[in-house]
Amino acid sequence: MRLHRSIKSLIAMLVVLVATGIVSSCEKAENRYSGYRAYFKYAPVSAKPNLYRACTSLGEFCSITYPPGVNYVIKSPSTPSAVDYIQRTALQGYQGFVLGVGGGLIVGMPTIPEMLEQESQVTCYDLCCPNCYQAYHILKQLELHVGGLATCSSCHRTYDLNNQGMVSKGDAGRSLFRYYVHYYAPTQSLTINNN
Repeated sequence: MRLHRSIKSLIAMLVVLVATGIVSSCEKAENRYSGYRAYFKYAPVSAKPNLYRACTSLGEFCSITYPPGVNYVIKSPSTPSAVDYIQRTALQGYQGFVLGVGGGLIVGMPTIPEMLEQESQVTCYDLCCPNCYQAYHILKQLELHVGGLATCSSCHRTYDLNNQGMVSKGDAGRSLFRYYVHYYAPTQSLTINNN
């Protein structure tokens, strides 16, 4: 009888441990993406060379910003003199385009595929330094560099865009805020939706 109770207790403990492990592993997977709002949609991507390269070429990234004015600005560190513009339409204003926390996004295709993936997919990060934002509540836009790096002039961290936006140089800290993105090649449509 005593052995039977011990076995029941052991089974109950194992069930609790397994359930706790499953819950915590699900939480870690969900934390890969930011809870902040971001929304942007554009097609055909081929009409904007900087955006097209970022969506189709390994190791290429571009920034999408909306400075004061009427146009979205797309820049790439590999072609600094070639800037693409997307005119802001009334429909985009109605749809509520939101370029992340600090008014800018980074879009590109990492050279390193994600764990358990066969090939790289288009990714999207916030252009705002997450460590400056969380520590000091300042919106400090990152500067993109050739090779898939982004640097913050305030905290002096360097983020590796090819490796899930992790800090690669400087003080340890949080990875870049990441958003859900879908690039559909047949229609060349890009959708960033983190609502």
